[in-house]
This record gives sequence, C-alpha cells and structure tokens, in this order.
Amino acid sequence: MSSALVINRWQTPEDAREAGWDTLVGPEDFFLLPDWMRVLQDSAGARMGYLTARADSRVLAALPMVHATRESPWSLGRTDLLIRHCAGEGMDGAAAILGAFGEVERLMPSMMCGGRHLGRTRLLLGPGADADTAHRILEEAEGIAAREGARSICLPYVDAADRVQRGVLRARGYVSHVSGQFASLVLPGDGFADYASAFPARRARRVRAERRRIEASGVHITLEPLDPADIPRLASLETELFAKYGMAGWDPRRSEAVLRAAAQRLGDRALVSKAVQEGRIVGFALILSHSDAWFAHRAGFDYAAVGKLPLYYELLYYSLADHAARYGVGTIHYGIGSTEAKVSRGCTLSQQYLYVKELA
Repeated sequence: MSSALVINRWQTPEDAREAGWDTLVGPEDFFLLPDWMRVLQDSAGARMGYLTARADSRVLAALPMVHATRESPWSLGRTDLLIRHCAGEGMDGAAAILGAFGEVERLMPSMMCGGRHLGRTRLLLGPGADADTAHRILEEAEGIAAREGARSICLPYVDAADRVQRGVLRARGYVSHVSGQFASLVLPGDGFADYASAFPARRARRVRAERRRIEASGVHITLEPLDPADIPRLASLETELFAKYGMAGWDPRRSEAVLRAAAQRLGDRALVSKAVQEGRIVGFALILSHSDAWFAHRAGFDYAAVGKLPLYYELLYYSLADHAARYGVGTIHYGIGSTEAKVSRGCTLSQQYLYVKELA
C-alpha cells in the first residue's frame, strides 16, 4: 500500500474537503472540520496548509498545518511559549525538554500540526491506514516545514489514547512532555435536575444553591445562535477575561475576527450561552455543535457587574445541562485549563502531550 500512497498539499480547507477530508473526521473532531478551519484561516493571520494521503480512490490520512512565528499571539498554541508554560506549571517532562533545548526560541518559526485548537490536536487516520501511512504523511509535513524555514515541527496536544500517532512520533524522533488535561462531561440525564442529582450530596447541594443564586439575581440566561450584533460586546468581555488571567494587551479585534468568521461560516452551529443584566450582556460562552456533542470554545465576563455571582458555572454547565437534550447532545467537551473547576462539575480528564522535533 505504501508504494501507491499519494500525498497532496492543499491551500484551502475547501480544496481539502473536495479531496475527501470530511470522510476522516469523527464525532470528537469539530475543530478539524473544514468549516472551522476556514474560520481560522479567515481570522488567524497565519499561513495554513492541509495534507491528504490517498491510496487508489481512498483518503487514508489528513493533517492540517499552520506556520507559527514569534509574532503569533498564541500563548498556549505556539511551540516556544507552550513549552515554557508547561515547565512553569510543573507538567511532567516539560522542564527536562526546556533544559535540553536551552533557548526554546531556537525552535521558532515552528510548523504546528494537527489543528490550532487547545486539546486533541491530531493526525486524522481512516480505515485502512496504518503506521506506515502516518510515517509517510508526517515525513511530508517535516519536509514542507524545513523548506519553508521552520526550525521545528510540533503537535501540541496529542491525546494519551492516540497510541498509533504517539508511537509513530516517537519513532520519528519527536520528544514529548505533558501539555494539559482535556476535560469532557457526559451528561447523566435530561436537564439540570438530573445533572445535579448525579453528584454526591454535599456537591449537589452546592450546585443547586448556585443555581438558586442565579435565579434570584435577576440575570437573564439564554442559549441562542451567535448574533453578529453582539460581537463587539462579546469581544470586550473576552478581552476582560484574558486580562484577568495575565494576557494584558490582548486586542479585542482578534476576538471579533474569530466571532465574525464563526457567525458567517457556522450559522446555527455557533451558539452563545449569554447572561444579560438590565439589558447589558455581562457574560457569555461560545458553544460549537458537531454530531451529538457541544464544544465550549471561548468565554468572557464583566467582572465588575458579575461580582461573586457564579455565572461561569451557570453559562458553561447548568444552563447547558438544561438545554442539551433538546439539541440531542449527550457530551460537552471543555478542552484544557481550569482543571479543578471542570472536575468539580463532573468532567473526566484525558492527558495531553506536546510532541516536538527540531529540524535541520
């Protein structure tokens, strides 16, 4: 099979779709859908590319690529900054890799592969693909990266369960360290009552008390398709969240670009869980739909208006539990970060690994 494998590079996600990309995308791969990759290509300001591997008439593998430079504002999606972050957080193996490279700036520019999302970045492999298929398409990606001036190639968040990909990456000389924990919630029933009842008694009492505080606050909670008229306010709220967690200087126009592209390309698949107080949006979460799952993607809050009101839990957990059955959704994926909060509201975790290889 390997001798007949043909690898093609595409410049747009639409070209990749025409080549059969969609046939490899599974129910947990929203961020590898061509529609979402188009959102990124429209808003990220980065050079992107898409590889497919075909044998006869079958597409066996696919891999997205994005060229990251020292100017790319991706603190958790850029090789050098992510290695430093993981080492600073004490993640297993990160300090050793940071020490081995010395100055991780030498890894930039870097070709980021597997998608530019935070969690479960991967090489798509379909039925009939084997380790040799994975070797061949990664070899092609490494060659492209080197020819285009990249000093490294990186898959930032490979899931622990992705054994074929992890084995091939090790065999190709990539080094790895833990890069996060991917959180998912399997809903235990229909509605908030079932969700709350699934917790131990003490936690259940706290969850119900938080819901009562929201109900008594006068804040109005909705779940509706993303309204373009709301985008400037949502971008402002996300910028406020970033500032709170150490990302001062974030330009809200970056958030606006992603939200506008999402509204244009995804339509009703881009939902907003929204909190309104006296006619003004004071909190939101962007929820993306694929198959029978939701993917919580970004959020923001007016911290002065919200105070200690538990809007984070309401918008991202309690309200979604109420609406999920109506949308046919049984699982919500929350990605990486805020691990303790996510586990406290019922999520399970899957370990993620950064894999990086320095290029000659």
